[in-house]
Amino acid sequence: MTQFNTKNPILIDLPMPIETDRLIIREPRFGDGTAINEAKEESFDLINQWMDWAKTRSTVEEDEIVCREAHVRYLQKQDMTLYAFDKSTGRFLGGTGLHRFDWNTRIIEIGYWYRTSANGQGFATEGTKALIKYAFDVLKANKVIIVHSEGNDASRRVIEKAGFEFEYTVHNEDQLPDGSITNKHWYCLYNADHLQDFNVKWGCKP
Repeated sequence: MTQFNTKNPILIDLPMPIETDRLIIREPRFGDGTAINEAKEESFDLINQWMDWAKTRSTVEEDEIVCREAHVRYLQKQDMTLYAFDKSTGRFLGGTGLHRFDWNTRIIEIGYWYRTSANGQGFATEGTKALIKYAFDVLKANKVIIVHSEGNDASRRVIEKAGFEFEYTVHNEDQLPDGSITNKHWYCLYNADHLQDFNVKWGCKP
């Protein structure tokens, strides 16, 4: 069982990677920037609609900096950006993670984006289910939340397929990359009981 030193979270050892039937999900590593940039270029027209970090195109160097900074935050246990890879090919499929939490309240938010060529194949739902299990079973979450901007129906479908329950809507809170303001819909879970039969494991050495 994972032990938590909430006074010094940097000492917390978390089991990685997370493995599902089709995905390997792991922490950012030095050198990931090239794969991230390639996926973002492929998917820019989509992520530019919804992701505030995708207002403009980025260079490989800029994405490598983002990966290294995320790696440091992961080591410090300040945030858990994670990357999802195709288990059979090693191809980078998308970014996900467990965000905006502290080790005392254990309220955790899941976020994700998957490259355009991976859409429609269930990868986002599979990865999200894996993080739900990880949040409750490993991080001992009290509550897991996920949000989507109004109009992002693809994200809403993933959220619903992963088993989240709608909680509330905050009006005129979300600013999209084009500057427009829209509503944000919040969903939550208080346990992972609906995923008892979902196949996921973590901490296994390759």
